[in-house]
Amino acid sequence: MAHTGLTTAQVQAQQAAGHVNRTATTSTPVSKIISKNLFTLFNLINLVIAGLIMYTGSYANLLFLGPVIANFIIGSYQEIKAKKQLDQLTFLNRQRVTVWRDNQRQQIFQDDLVLGDIICLRRGDQVPADGRVCQTEQLEIDESNLTGESVAIIKQIGDSVLSGSIVVGGQAEVELTAVGADSFANRLAKSARQQQHHVSQLLSIINRIIQVLTYIIIPLGLILFCSSYFKNHHLNQAILGTSASIIGMIPQGLVLLTSVALAVGTMHLGHKQVLVKSMTALEALARVDTLCLDKTGTITTGNLQLAKIVPQHVSSNEVRTIAQKIMLATQESNETAQALLQDCTLQLAPGEVDSIVPFSSQRKWSAANFNKHQSYAIGAPNFLLHNQQQLTQAQQFAAAGYRVLAVVQSPQPIKTTIEQPQLLGFCLISDEIRATAQDTFDYLRQQGIKIKVISGDDPQTVQTIAQKVQLPAANQAVDMSTIPDDADFAQLVQEYTVFGRTLPEQKQKLLQALQQNQHKVAMAGDGVNDVLAMRQSDCGIAIAGNSDAAESAADFVLLNKNFDSLIFVLNEGRRVINNIERVAALYLIKTIYSILLTLLFILLHANYPFYPAQMTPVNALTVGIPTFFLALQPDFRPPAGRFYRNVFQVALPAAVDVTLTVGLLTWWGHWQNWSYAQTSTLAVLAISLLGFAALWTIARPINRGIIVIFLLLFCVNAGVFVGGGGIFKIQNILIGNLQFPSLLIIILFYPLFLISRELVVRYILK
Repeated sequence: MAHTGLTTAQVQAQQAAGHVNRTATTSTPVSKIISKNLFTLFNLINLVIAGLIMYTGSYANLLFLGPVIANFIIGSYQEIKAKKQLDQLTFLNRQRVTVWRDNQRQQIFQDDLVLGDIICLRRGDQVPADGRVCQTEQLEIDESNLTGESVAIIKQIGDSVLSGSIVVGGQAEVELTAVGADSFANRLAKSARQQQHHVSQLLSIINRIIQVLTYIIIPLGLILFCSSYFKNHHLNQAILGTSASIIGMIPQGLVLLTSVALAVGTMHLGHKQVLVKSMTALEALARVDTLCLDKTGTITTGNLQLAKIVPQHVSSNEVRTIAQKIMLATQESNETAQALLQDCTLQLAPGEVDSIVPFSSQRKWSAANFNKHQSYAIGAPNFLLHNQQQLTQAQQFAAAGYRVLAVVQSPQPIKTTIEQPQLLGFCLISDEIRATAQDTFDYLRQQGIKIKVISGDDPQTVQTIAQKVQLPAANQAVDMSTIPDDADFAQLVQEYTVFGRTLPEQKQKLLQALQQNQHKVAMAGDGVNDVLAMRQSDCGIAIAGNSDAAESAADFVLLNKNFDSLIFVLNEGRRVINNIERVAALYLIKTIYSILLTLLFILLHANYPFYPAQMTPVNALTVGIPTFFLALQPDFRPPAGRFYRNVFQVALPAAVDVTLTVGLLTWWGHWQNWSYAQTSTLAVLAISLLGFAALWTIARPINRGIIVIFLLLFCVNAGVFVGGGGIFKIQNILIGNLQFPSLLIIILFYPLFLISRELVVRYILK
């Protein structure tokens, strides 16, 4: 059946039987997004509280449900919108496979394959389904992602190949024996197409806070209710006070805001033609401090050109012809082969090729044995030549920035080694340096990211190109082909910036060494030889279009093939993390002071000093609305990695100030015989003003837009307390005996916050 493949009728029969290589979508279903946002512990608590408030008949206090419902609707909408965007991008990035059908080759998407299809595999491809080798030309498979063994396996006719493995050498035709859910990789749910999953450090911290709150909210609420009820025997007031306490402890929207911010960041990058496979990967890249990259596709464009031929004992045309014949025989299609075959008019006669040795990242060369006992090879000089003078000449060409390929002839048929290679000449390949490469690297360096170039090319070539873009310490280069397997890789990554002649396993070891030195490492590349390093990295970045395997292993795929897009990715991740860390303080102020006030009024055997409805405008004006704008601010600083310190240096002093102020107002109100409404109005006024003090602090750096938004919110807040707060059970502070204490609060709130913050930072968080 090889060379004919299935007929259209056979394909339709397999499709009807369900034997199609469909894979389940990796994006979250809409129903799960809705249920995740709806059925949460805090929503359950809010629902119970709403039921109790309805029992009291005080329906105005149900206004706290407004932000809860809005958070659910907005969060679900944003996540569903992000899901659709990601699904569209994933569709654009589906792998195409060459398949025999109706006696001709066709290009189809991998999920359109059916059982029994004959597919064509070549170096760099990822096997889309399980199969059996029908024909092979030195097919070599890397099954490290399935077996953990990185040594390439040579497959013979009749051998099986597993989905998710990678072709690192040669080519073959394979008949599919298991597709879709029946394939090996899908059964294990560990296929190489799936990105590695990162645990969001930010979400982990927030979830830990919420876990602690879970154990605090319910018992404290019950104790406060009992304390309040058994003192005054006023059920409705006890319910409303307890509800206000519990609602205050819940950091409504913090987890939701974090998830939505990551989803929106993913959508923004989608518009920049960057495929983000995992929202947590966005955070991972933002924390990266070391970027490792291959030369091709990053510093250079990958647009290779045959610049010059330097013959030895034969003519230039003969060297070019032999190089082209090897490329035609091995059927290579990479950039180097395309450069050599440019304007090629040669055609190999049937039976002219006896055998081939395909290129692999380990050998660094490929070869072809032709009839009439002609055997030739082309590849890296260091792996083909032994003459020191010839090697020195090759190094001189490499120092000029060329990719150097040696063309040699062997007196014996070439198999796994070359006996007595005779140099015929050098092919010098030039690679175009990206016009924006230097600016990109300058920006990354200014952001505190160290850059290391890890390439399979000659170290002299890589070093020269790195120096042209003024990469720091580019003169510190090492030839990894001279480094033994038991070398100290941790020392190597400290001493050198440029690594040449690097094998895939060595790339992986270099990244392991960086991670052992406590670095967060990203790996950018575009070839199959970068796959192991990408999987090892904290964050993999692939340039689209060169290798399906590289794209599958990466967390980010630059669909526009523009390495400069990495700046957008980095900035988007940092913007999300920095802004979430800032606004988290506003959410946790309310949580901390609610816990402290609850403990205080349990000890005092007093009623909680305000109702849920009174906190609705405060929460909206000092937390809900401003965090929406602050989460979009262009803050591209490297994450400090001090979440608790950054949050508590604002949240703790504000919460302590609220607790002390409300406690004093309660005592003063009791002494002055104020009504509950008067005391609660002053308490809420103090909370709102201290909230604005915290908001002003975390909104820095201040710009014109921040000032406008802040003044608008502040004016609306003032309107609530001078006649517009009736619906929220807030009295007019300009009437009656509230004028003097209100003026005192307005004068003292900001100095009090500054003093408290200084004391907390200096003595508690030092």
